[in-house]
Amino acid sequence: MPKVKLEIGKDVEVMVRCVDVHKDYIMGKVIVHALRGVNLEVRKGEFMSILGPSGSGKSTLLNMIGALDRPTKGEVWIGDIKVSDLDDHSRAYIRRKLIGFIFQAYYLVPHLTALQNVEIPMMLDGVSPSERRKKAEELLKLVGLGHRVHHRPNELSGGEQQRVAIARALANNPVIVLADEPTGNLDTKTGAMIAELMKKINRERGVTFIIVTHDIELAERTDRIVRLRDGVVVEDTGVKL
Repeated sequence: MPKVKLEIGKDVEVMVRCVDVHKDYIMGKVIVHALRGVNLEVRKGEFMSILGPSGSGKSTLLNMIGALDRPTKGEVWIGDIKVSDLDDHSRAYIRRKLIGFIFQAYYLVPHLTALQNVEIPMMLDGVSPSERRKKAEELLKLVGLGHRVHHRPNELSGGEQQRVAIARALANNPVIVLADEPTGNLDTKTGAMIAELMKKINRERGVTFIIVTHDIELAERTDRIVRLRDGVVVEDTGVKL
């Protein structure tokens, strides 16, 4: 077990804090400045979106918040944990303990049932088979798939697969769920249903949701919109810039 603090205190109000975050990528002889000094605070229990076109840096910012990558310069905090300073092993541990991920492409294991897909994070965390099965069943009921637990991904619609992915994201009781274009592969009606499901979970469970999207309709369903352009925050409906 890495020697880092994993539990966030109950008195923590700011769940995510980015301080002057820069991220540069070297592409041959060219340096691409993906993030150019992002400052952002996300309070506990927020349901917010990061909106921007392709190339704006929104997915890069999500990778910083999700401890998938380190900034070139600046600090990233989850609660009172400075994740930007952690080594790879510690960051992996933080991701497993504190963060749930939802992706555009679902990333379900095709030969496993919905139930088994939701069990994966708990299996990696050493949860007993009986306990993880019980919790996976409860989570699938939460997302409206109690009747589809034994179906494999190719037997489910796109919306149903994304609901399985949402259940999987909640498996280890994360304090933050990061969703990267979660409705990108869905039609408008199904996308709206997924957005409302995420909002329902946010309200009922108090889990902080950060949704990255280029879809203004999805962003407008959130309580706060942060607009990113060319690696810079240009608008924040929750804060005066």
